[in-house]
Amino acid sequence: MIKRSPKLSLPKVLLTAAFASLLSLSAQADWHVDNSQSSLSFISIKKVNAAEIFQITKLQGSLSDTGALKVKLDLDSIKTQVDIRDIRLREHLFDTTNFKVATIEAQLSTEILGAVKQGGILNASVDGVLDFHGFKKPITANITMMSDGKTILASTQQPIIIKAADFGLDTGIEKLRELAGLSNIGHSIPVSFNLVLK
Repeated sequence: MIKRSPKLSLPKVLLTAAFASLLSLSAQADWHVDNSQSSLSFISIKKVNAAEIFQITKLQGSLSDTGALKVKLDLDSIKTQVDIRDIRLREHLFDTTNFKVATIEAQLSTEILGAVKQGGILNASVDGVLDFHGFKKPITANITMMSDGKTILASTQQPIIIKAADFGLDTGIEKLRELAGLSNIGHSIPVSFNLVLK
């Protein structure tokens, strides 16, 4: 005698499918950068001892469950508190017509991932690659990472020094110096960030 398996009603079928879907999503959960709470800034030094803080205000990014981190910086979102300077940076330094986005990619270690998933505070050195202005260069960031298992805060312990020559930016900086009538502008730029991922 052949036994038939009991039929599931449509609501039960939908509920089962939704539950399976939820389990699948939770197993492959990604964290995403919260732009409203994140920041990336750098310092421009001119005339030897005058320093100004500039910001990239639009950040996107994600951290996968396996530790792959990718952050995109919208270079058109540069803010320096001076409109004409914003325009000159986009046009003459970043050349956003051709290079609108800069990208940072890194693979986080199992130790960092453990702190992220279980919650806690960790100081770590993270190696990554910066794709900026048509050049890809390795960078290292010493960060403090805090997590409660749902939200991650990653901050630089000290600025990362970006050298203009490594990314073909020397000509652009000299153009900015000329337009502003300055004696000099620094070619090594300290960069700091605070990233909030949820």
